[in-house]
Amino acid sequence: MRKNPKIQSLIEHSTPFRKMVQQEAVVVRNAIKRYGKKQLVLDGLNMTVSRGSIYGLLGASGCGKTTLLSCIVGVRYLNSGEIWVLGGTPGNKDSGIPGPRVGYMPQDISLVGEFTVNSALYYFGRINGLSDEEIDTRQGFLSELLQLPPTNRLIKNMSGGQQRRVSFAAALLHRPELLILDEPTVGLDPILRENIWAYLIKITRDEGTTVLITTHYIEEAKDANKIGLMRDGKLLAESAPLKLLERFQCSSLEEAFLTLCQAQNNMTTLNETQEPKTEDTASYQNQNRQTEEHWKAKAISRCKVSPLKRFKALMSKNSIQFLRYYSGIVFAVIFPILQIASFFIGIGGDPKDLFIGVINDEAGNCDNGNNLGNIWKDEFSCYFGNLSCRFLHRFNHSIAKQEYYDDVSEATRAVQNGRLSGVIYFNQNFSYALQTRLEDISFVTDSVLSSSEIQVSLDMGDRQIGLSLQKQLFERFLDICKEIMKECNYSSKLIEPPVRFENPIHGTMDLNYLDFMIPSFMLTLGFFLATTISTTLIITDRSEGVWNRSLVQGVKTVEILMSHILTQSILLVIHTSITMCIFFAIYNLECKGSTVTVFSLLFLSSFVGMMYGFFISVMCKNHTMANYSSAGSFFPLILLNGCLWPLEGMPNMLRWFSYTLPTTLPSISMRGIIYKGYSISEPEIYIGFLVTLGWILFFLL
Repeated sequence: MRKNPKIQSLIEHSTPFRKMVQQEAVVVRNAIKRYGKKQLVLDGLNMTVSRGSIYGLLGASGCGKTTLLSCIVGVRYLNSGEIWVLGGTPGNKDSGIPGPRVGYMPQDISLVGEFTVNSALYYFGRINGLSDEEIDTRQGFLSELLQLPPTNRLIKNMSGGQQRRVSFAAALLHRPELLILDEPTVGLDPILRENIWAYLIKITRDEGTTVLITTHYIEEAKDANKIGLMRDGKLLAESAPLKLLERFQCSSLEEAFLTLCQAQNNMTTLNETQEPKTEDTASYQNQNRQTEEHWKAKAISRCKVSPLKRFKALMSKNSIQFLRYYSGIVFAVIFPILQIASFFIGIGGDPKDLFIGVINDEAGNCDNGNNLGNIWKDEFSCYFGNLSCRFLHRFNHSIAKQEYYDDVSEATRAVQNGRLSGVIYFNQNFSYALQTRLEDISFVTDSVLSSSEIQVSLDMGDRQIGLSLQKQLFERFLDICKEIMKECNYSSKLIEPPVRFENPIHGTMDLNYLDFMIPSFMLTLGFFLATTISTTLIITDRSEGVWNRSLVQGVKTVEILMSHILTQSILLVIHTSITMCIFFAIYNLECKGSTVTVFSLLFLSSFVGMMYGFFISVMCKNHTMANYSSAGSFFPLILLNGCLWPLEGMPNMLRWFSYTLPTTLPSISMRGIIYKGYSISEPEIYIGFLVTLGWILFFLL
C-alpha cells in the first residue's frame, strides 16, 4: 500500500488528528483500490467509524463494500490512501489486526463444509484464544440467540440461511472489540433479524463493541448510530440516520439515498466526512474515556494467542476436513491399490490369444496333431522323419494358436487382414535337409540349407507382439534341437550359439519389462497422488474463504502451510506403507537392498509431490486450472523420467534435462536399491536422495 505524503505529514505534525486516529475504531482516508489498471473499486473514499457504535455501510451490490472491508481487516491492500483500525495500521504487530481483536463475517459463508456446527465454533474459538469451557458457554448462548441448527449437522448439509447463522456465530464467539459483518442478515427470518439487531445494540452499549455492518437493505440500518452511503467506490454521505432524513427532508433512507445518487450524477459532492475539530475530539474523548480504557486493558490480553494453540486448531481442522471428505479418503487409500493392481495385471505379461498360420508341406496337419515326428538311429547315423510335427507340437497354444493353410499367399493375406500375427512355413524336405545339414555340414548345398530352415514371417506392425513371438519361437526351437541332439547321442552344445551369457552380475535373466518399470512407477505414483491431494485441500480452503477468514483472525500463512504439511505427511506415511506392502508383500517383489532405504526414498519423493501441489495451489485460482496443471505435468514427467524407456535412448540435451526432473535420478537410485542391493553410501543411491531434498528446498524457498 503506497503511503499518501499529505496524510503521513498530517499524522506526524497534527496532534488532534493523531488523537482522533487513536480514539476512533476505523479511520479511512483517500482510499484508492484498483483491480488491474482500469477497474477502479475505491475512489478516494473517506470514512470514520466511532468506537462503541454501530456503523451501517449501505450500497448496492458491486459498489465496493466488500473490498473496503477486506482492506480494513488486512486481507487486501490499498493502492493508495491510509487505513487505521483500533489505533494502528492493519498488519503492524502493535495493531492486533489481523487478530482476535476483530470478528469478521465475510459475505461468503467461509466455513469448512465438512465441519459440524460444534467443530466450526471450536475451530474459530481456539484460533482466537478461547478455552474449550469458554467456547461451550458461548456456543450455548449463541445457539439460542441465532437459532443455530443441531450441533452435529454438517455445514454442507445446511440451507444457506443456516450456514450464515453459523458464520455469524463464529464472528461473535470470542467477543471481539471490532465486529465486521458483511451482509449478515441476508435470507434470515424478520424476527431473527430484529433479535440480531437488538443484540448488536446491546453489546455496543454494554460492552463497548464497535460494529461495522454492510447491507443493501437500506431501511435495515435505521437502528445504526451512523450510516455511510456508498456508490461507485465513493462515500456519498456519512451521518446519523435521523440527521440524514432531516437534511434531505425525506421520510425514508431509501429516498435520501436516491437523492444522493441523483446529486452524484450531477457531479455534486455531498460527502460530510472531514477532519474533526480539536474541540470535537476533546469532547468525544471525555465522553468515551471509560470505554477506551476498558478496551485498552482488554486488547492487551486479547491480541496475543499462543501459536501452539492456533497450530493445534489448524491440525484438528485439517484432520476433520480430510476424514469427512469421503471421496478423498477413497482416492487416497483405494486409488493406489487399484493403480498398483492394474499395473501388475496389465503390464509385462506375454501376449495371449494370438493366432499364427502354418503351412507344412512336409506333413500337412500332422494327422490332426497325432503325428509327433520320428527319430531313429543306427550305428552310423541318426535319421529324422516328419520333424516338422515335433516342432509344431512344441510350438503349442501357449505361444499362439495354430491355423493350417495350404499355401503361403493365403496365409499372408490373413496376416494382412489382421487375423494372424505371423506365418510359419516348413519345406517338404525339411527333416531330410536338417539331417543332411547335421551330418555333412562341410558339403551341404544352399538348397539343402534353405530346406532345413523354418521360415517365419511376423506382423511387426505391432512390435511388442512381434518381438514376443520371435523370442518365444526361437527359445522353443533351441529347446527342441537340444532334445534331438540328446536322442541322437550328440552333444547339445553343437546346436547352441557360440556366444554364452553367464549369470548376470546384477538382477536375473528372467526380469521383464514390468520389472524395468517398477522403480519409476512407484515414485511417479507417490509423487502425483500427493500432488493431487495437496492441491485439492489448499484450493478448497481458498475457494471456500476459510483461508482468508483464518488470516483475519491472526493465523499466519506459514502456520496454515505447516499444518497442511504435517497433516499430509502423516497421510504420506500411510500411503507409502500401503504401496510398500502391495509391492513387496502381496506381489512378492524381491528387494536386494534395504526396504528402509526404499521407504525413505519413496516417502521423500511423495513429499516433493506434496510441495509441488502447494506450488500449483499458489499459482492457480481454482480446481480446474490446478487439475490442468497437474495432469499436464504428469505425461512429460512419466515420459522423461525413464519409466517407459531407458534414458540412454534420448538425445543428449533431452537426457540432461530429464536428469533435473524430481523422479528421474531417484528412479535410478530406486532401481539400484531393489535390483542391485546398493546401500545409501553408493553414489548411485545418495544422488537420488540429494536431488529429492534439493527439490524440497526449492519449493520451500
